[in-house]
Amino acid sequence: MCYQVVERYSVCRCQYYKHAIDPCSAYGQRGHSVQEKTVLVGYACSLHSTAASSTGSSTQGAGVLPDSGYGSGVYDPAAYR
Repeated sequence: MCYQVVERYSVCRCQYYKHAIDPCSAYGQRGHSVQEKTVLVGYACSLHSTAASSTGSSTQGAGVLPDSGYGSGVYDPAAYR
């Protein structure tokens, strides 16, 4: 199974970075698919951090939401094998 890692912001789910496909021996054959694995990074993209501050929903008041360093998704150890 081929995998492609996609990094997304944990709050808004906007794409941060899309890595190259990690190919397996069946790569390119008909019917073979690439499975996307999502890794959560940061907090919110600059567009959504700015939008949150302009609507007054930011708790910091500085216009930039803090990065907690933790993802908000459910950890599934089977997804990383």
